[in-house]
Amino acid sequence: MVRLWWLSLGLTFALFGCAKFPEQLAVPISRDRLIVILTYAAAINPKFFYYIAIDDDGDPRTGPLPALTRPWGNGWGVPYDETLGSRIHFFVEVLEHSAQLFRILIFQPPFTPRHLGPPLDFSFPQPEKILLTVDLSQIFPSTIPERLEMNFISVNELKKDPYDNTPRTGFDALGPTGNDFISIPLSSTQTFRNGEGWVQETSGDAQIDDLDLTDWEVRIVRGE
Repeated sequence: MVRLWWLSLGLTFALFGCAKFPEQLAVPISRDRLIVILTYAAAINPKFFYYIAIDDDGDPRTGPLPALTRPWGNGWGVPYDETLGSRIHFFVEVLEHSAQLFRILIFQPPFTPRHLGPPLDFSFPQPEKILLTVDLSQIFPSTIPERLEMNFISVNELKKDPYDNTPRTGFDALGPTGNDFISIPLSSTQTFRNGEGWVQETSGDAQIDDLDLTDWEVRIVRGE
């Protein structure tokens, strides 16, 4: 009886050992990536709004600018203003420990965005740091442009009321007043850092430390 039980058990293991399961398809690794590292004067506040604003019009003289006065528009940036030279076509919003990528479809209020999903990777390597990786094919499925203009805008609230005359106090962006942006070529794998040919971003130009951008780095990875 015992011998028959062991024989049955052996056959059971043999059947399991021969079982075939469908192979799991590996997720392809993106060969073209945009990696952004942002550092702030204090820990990232999950209730505040952190934006990576992107302009792809190919003109290094125009780029993303923050919304600092009324009418507030989308509450944080100026999607399109020919006089100011502001353009925002794509943006990543970091809020509540999450990051999401959007494309602006309509450049008149309410500036309708299309949700493109989360970035390829996103983390807080340190309490005051944001690290995210965008698959360039996610925002440019057909042709990757030659360059991008970028700004890093942080606000403590989204001001949208066009009749609100109170000045914005909780914000920061590139440059002493926030009205600078960087123009990044995408032709090859390169790393661009704060102060290396750009306006030096330093601490102390924001009233709230959680929003005070103190350092940044952008890495372009092509075909690797």
